[in-house]
Amino acid sequence: MTVWQVLVAHAVKILVLLTLAGIVTRHRARMCWSFLAYLITILACNSLISLWPDTFFVSWFWMLKQALYDCLRLAIAIELAYRTFRAFPGAQNTARRMVFAILAVTSLALIGVPSGLSAGSPALYSAALQEWEPRVMTGTIWLMNGLAVLVIWYRVPIHAYHKAILLGFVPFLLVFTTLLRLLQIYGWEVLPLVQSAEPAAFLLLMAWWAHAAWEPDPAPDVSPALGSGRQAQRAYTL
Repeated sequence: MTVWQVLVAHAVKILVLLTLAGIVTRHRARMCWSFLAYLITILACNSLISLWPDTFFVSWFWMLKQALYDCLRLAIAIELAYRTFRAFPGAQNTARRMVFAILAVTSLALIGVPSGLSAGSPALYSAALQEWEPRVMTGTIWLMNGLAVLVIWYRVPIHAYHKAILLGFVPFLLVFTTLLRLLQIYGWEVLPLVQSAEPAAFLLLMAWWAHAAWEPDPAPDVSPALGSGRQAQRAYTL
């Protein structure tokens, strides 16, 4: 690992810990369990790579790490869709069909990835980096963008915490997918660019989530008169 990569890795660890602390302090863990699992997985993989690079800064662990990240990102998108639309049956049916369609298309796209490669071989790493990962990333971007479009189309209220997760994911995934496409087009010559730009984009992503995790919940939009009336009604009921 280069000095830059080590410094970014340690900075990401600090930001992940700050994000987790904010989530626990603001009691937001149960609002998206898959996002909490994603952050814990990031912290674990980051620590293994940065503290023991000779063992874990290798191709097989990168593929394992990305597979975990991809599964958790898809789980986050599905959980956000469920939590956002569960109180709106019409929008929920549309969201369910959208999720199924995008997952089906993504699965079909992965069928074209070369198979039968031996574990740990350079060809397998190349296929995962240039073929498999961009297709999974594209499917995840479509899934999260589709979720945002449905929120706007049906005018469904979405919690600021869930909105912050989506607003962080989409630009980062776009940057990462673009970098992988450059690698696919120009070959291994641009690998140093990918290895430098991707951690920087991920660092910005974690900084955004750390800020969002500590952001207090907005005050309810209720007039003082209405609030007093509700308090009086509750007192009368009791």
